[in-house]
Amino acid sequence: MRPLFQTPNSSFLTPPSDERKRRLAFTLIEMLIVISIISILLGLLYGAIERAQKFSRRTITYTELKSIESAFKQYYAYYHAWPSNAVASVQLTTSEGDTGFIIDQTVAQLLQGHILNKADNNAIAFNPEAIPFIEFSRYSAATRAPVNPFKSNKSGTDDTSRNYKVIFDTNGDRQILIAPDTTDAPGTTEATNIIASVAVWTVIPATRQTTTSGQAEGPTEVMFGSWEPFRAK
Repeated sequence: MRPLFQTPNSSFLTPPSDERKRRLAFTLIEMLIVISIISILLGLLYGAIERAQKFSRRTITYTELKSIESAFKQYYAYYHAWPSNAVASVQLTTSEGDTGFIIDQTVAQLLQGHILNKADNNAIAFNPEAIPFIEFSRYSAATRAPVNPFKSNKSGTDDTSRNYKVIFDTNGDRQILIAPDTTDAPGTTEATNIIASVAVWTVIPATRQTTTSGQAEGPTEVMFGSWEPFRAK
């Protein structure tokens, strides 16, 4: 008597032939095609992630620029004067007589209402009532000064390319001439005339450029100011 469910030449009972085994295996060309497709997909994914990270960092930078600008406007509204740059380690002065500084660790602490050295007359004069005008949430590990979220290409504690800088309209003409520091942004040489009472800026990488041969170049350094409208680059 024939067993139940058993059929002649059943695939369950007969082992696969050598020819069928060869058909089930990957060939070298098929494997290379699959690897190429996966590499292309990973490249597209990496590019999308890089653009998303850059957009996120630009958004954080712009938000912090506007927050610092707003803090100094509140400072002026309260004290009826712009802060002196005597306490800052790096002072800035334009050709029109407007003054400012790079926001270092000392300036950041004073803006947050912390006067660590009670014997420093310049620190007390900067914020005599110790009012917290802003709260900085991120600092440079080397200098403990507020910086933008982009990684700097330079090294050393003297690198201020990612610091925030500010100029005040101290001469009262409602115009501020921003002259970029060529050591911070080599690709930016033109001065910018701002119609404002205070201008805050920093340096960030711009969109990657390509050469005439189609090769990708490194991102150039550009100024990013509080006076600019926000847009993704």
